Amino acid sequence: KKLESYRWVVWTILALTYIFVTFHRMATGVVKAELQETFGIGAAQFATIGSMYFYAYFIMQIPSGILADKIGPRKTAMWFSILAAVGSVIFGLAPTLEMAYLGRFIVGIGVSVIFICLIKIKSRWFYSRNFALMIGFVGLAANTGALMAQTPLVYATGVLGWRTTFVALGIMMLFFAGLTKAFVKDDPTEMGLPGMDELEGRPSAKSDVKVLPALKSVLSNPRTWIVSFVNIGMYVGYIVLLGQFGVPYLMESYGLERVQAANMIIAAVVGSAVGAMVIGYVSDRIKRRKPVLVVLSVASLIGWLLFVYVGIPVAILPVFLFLHGFAITNFTMTWTIANEVNDRRLSGIATGVVNC
Repeated sequence: KKLESYRWVVWTILALTYIFVTFHRMATGVVKAELQETFGIGAAQFATIGSMYFYAYFIMQIPSGILADKIGPRKTAMWFSILAAVGSVIFGLAPTLEMAYLGRFIVGIGVSVIFICLIKIKSRWFYSRNFALMIGFVGLAANTGALMAQTPLVYATGVLGWRTTFVALGIMMLFFAGLTKAFVKDDPTEMGLPGMDELEGRPSAKSDVKVLPALKSVLSNPRTWIVSFVNIGMYVGYIVLLGQFGVPYLMESYGLERVQAANMIIAAVVGSAVGAMVIGYVSDRIKRRKPVLVVLSVASLIGWLLFVYVGIPVAILPVFLFLHGFAITNFTMTWTIANEVNDRRLSGIATGVVNC
């Protein structure tokens, strides 16, 4: 009972930290005009500001898995949250475009580990039968961050300015780094509690992970690559819509004002949050992954064709974007599958490879 209670403390702290990950990921799309005005840049340089985050995130995914598996999610999340805080402050105070690039790159390095640490914590504190549902909870945290990076960010930057907003974000990340240090535990056994291996009656999965054999095991598994390619195809659409270009696209192609466009994207974010929960729950209930992934991939394709090439009447655009956001969130299933087709000791590395 103590384990089942305290695990939510551990998970919630990292999930709240993960909100900042997606907030940073999505935020530049909303403050596009301010960034272009401040630095006197065009669309290509603006896209590079956003891309610096993803370059860093990409570079760090496999190292993040190794760190989470070798030194544990607590230390990894704590130290890299501090690094992300520093990057956010540098970005907020950047006097030049080059410093803005640097700040975004450091933020990307810092936040890159949080998702992997969440998955690792899930594998050590929660029952395996709830894997996809817990992935859905991670998606809920992600979409909360995406939600905050829409209309709330518009108002925050209107009151504080974009620079002060990002400095404040850095300070808040330091606070959550402190919470991680104080309360997060890598495994229930650190508190004298039974581990998941014992509770589920399976052989203990020791943490004596050898990096090169572990990487070879994951990378030589063809199932890892299949779900990785699916993740690429689905996640690109998710990040383009909810992140960098969703708001500008609606403003330019559908003639909406910025607040209107941000509110429309919120409909997609809410749909994505609901989808993350429902998709995981349904998959766990029917005990199948592939049919869910295939059906929603087809639905996502149809949604993109309608949205880009046909055009959706503005009156029904919120409903459409809710459903589209629901469908495109099926990329979360690839994380579940990656963990289930690889050695459970290597959950961090398996997730990192697919996320990369």
